[in-house]
Amino acid sequence: MKLKDKFCNFLNGLVDSRLNNTKKVTTSYVALFLVLSIFAVSTFSWFTIRDTATIDSDPFSLESAAGMRVNKGEEIRNTITVKQAKLKEASSVDGRNMFFPVDRGYGDKGQSVDTNEMKFREGTVGDKNNGYIYSDFTLTGQTGGQVEVYVKSYKVEVKNKNTGNTEVYDGATHITVDSNNKPSTYLAYQNPCPIRIAFIRNSAEASTVIDPTAIIDNYADECQAVSSVNSLGSATTTKAKGRSFSDYYFGTGAPLFTLDGLKSQNITMVAWLEATGENCDAYEGQDVSITVELESNWKDMEYVTFVDKTKGDADNDQDTELRWVGNAGCFLVMTYYDENFQNPKSVVMSESKSDGKKPIEWIAYLPKDKITNISFMRYSKVKEKIKLDGTNDVEVGRIYNVWHTTADVNTWIAANKSGNGKKAYDWSLDINKNGLQTYRTDDGTATGNKENTYYAVHGNGYGDTPTVAENVAPCIGYWGTKYANSSGGSVEPTTTEQLPITGETYARADIQIDYNLWLNEYNSYNGGGGLRNLLSQDVLVLKAVFDSNGTETAYEMKPQGGGDKCVLSKTSVKSGSRLVRFDLYDPAKEAPIIRNYLVPTNIQHTFTESAGSNEYIISYNLVNQGSGKVEKAGNWEN
Repeated sequence: MKLKDKFCNFLNGLVDSRLNNTKKVTTSYVALFLVLSIFAVSTFSWFTIRDTATIDSDPFSLESAAGMRVNKGEEIRNTITVKQAKLKEASSVDGRNMFFPVDRGYGDKGQSVDTNEMKFREGTVGDKNNGYIYSDFTLTGQTGGQVEVYVKSYKVEVKNKNTGNTEVYDGATHITVDSNNKPSTYLAYQNPCPIRIAFIRNSAEASTVIDPTAIIDNYADECQAVSSVNSLGSATTTKAKGRSFSDYYFGTGAPLFTLDGLKSQNITMVAWLEATGENCDAYEGQDVSITVELESNWKDMEYVTFVDKTKGDADNDQDTELRWVGNAGCFLVMTYYDENFQNPKSVVMSESKSDGKKPIEWIAYLPKDKITNISFMRYSKVKEKIKLDGTNDVEVGRIYNVWHTTADVNTWIAANKSGNGKKAYDWSLDINKNGLQTYRTDDGTATGNKENTYYAVHGNGYGDTPTVAENVAPCIGYWGTKYANSSGGSVEPTTTEQLPITGETYARADIQIDYNLWLNEYNSYNGGGGLRNLLSQDVLVLKAVFDSNGTETAYEMKPQGGGDKCVLSKTSVKSGSRLVRFDLYDPAKEAPIIRNYLVPTNIQHTFTESAGSNEYIISYNLVNQGSGKVEKAGNWEN
């Protein structure tokens, strides 16, 4: 027997138990400083060092596991923070069962090999916080009713030992400006990093696995993660792909957690470096910091709307409204910054209105007091290869256009006023002799009346260009309709929540999926053909279908947790629309609709305008009868 094999068997023999989905062991933190906190409107709490810290506020409370240490005088907020932990290579499908390579299986020239040529051991209790991050906490509702907890922002920082740089993943593209006040040719795109974060609620639910490097699910990397090992350390692998944090943003996504009354909910957060993912070697043993900001109280937030009224960049169509922002399946991200245009927080905007072929309006929540340092960024939904370092191609989510509201936006536009960039300079002066607004107010000043709608009216003059610096040159738009020479539409209200336009209303809906609903033709997928499992893995997609005077429109719903519920977030629909059906899609099929779940006419809801919030929340159950039957849930009015 080779020495390598003897060593593998020895390590396998040390395994005393698998980290399964029921075992909970409290350990002290190793090389880990964890701060868990909660937000209360206009107030902050303080507490001293103690083994178990309980934090209460108006919406919900959070309690850490024993072993947590918080410095005396630490300000209490709603943030989970891991500072400068070090991760070893590990592999897991769901964050419950962890496996560590004991033989990396390098080839004869030192190159990495496939997972099936590597040897692994099962994780032990000693690996917790000494190889991967493991932390327990408890959430408790404080209102007596349901409390939905969303992700407000996140940031993951990890050092890349190959480049010496710290990669930052926070859902934003960091645009740098050179000494000539021009956006740099090379954006601060991040190199691939296979870090994963899982939130585990209980043994009956699938865990929620996040790929924090992905702005949207399409950008998440798929790998062959280890699901089990035999006595010799040989691995059985399963395709694994995380979700993006953007699925759980407030106002545009589903809640990450839903608290029921005053009941406590035990949560485990796990983070690891996926050994079978791309570029893993670059981050092994390096410093990792993680910040996840949770929120359930949104009194300090309000909706803003981005309206596409764009004209063309070419000479022959620069006066023609083409509305091209939603072309090619592009999506929008709203990013807002601190007073120094640093520390961005980003949210993927939700499509709120369509012209029948593509979206033309998007919405997202923004802090009420945030009136400057705001950017709207247009991205491709598929990754593209660009020369990240000017030489080597790296596959990244490509940014195509940016609309800024910040103090320097007119300086940046002026710096590009040559060649095609002169068009954007001239367009900005057509709107106002002083250029674009630097605040989201009617007159563009800090003391003006706040506006909630941004109208994009032009690109930046460069049209369809492969040059990154030209992609990110500022585009042209304005807030509201009172700004000189603007031509948007009626001025929108500046209430807590912006109301939809006349003739439309907001709709929200959810549907609980029966645990026993099964699709046998999908049994080959990891976890089998259970509908919950297939929805949580993005194998299948559920859409809510609305009928408006015979015209049907389908809106994609987001699976929550382990797919036990699908949620349609706040969506603008025509007044008088009825939710008539839920369609199940398999995007991989040529004819993608594989099931229709009809809503019986006696429990269909008609969405109409009202003098109140213009928003209705309706709930259904999809029960295991026949191929699936829709039933009413709750006491909402038909």
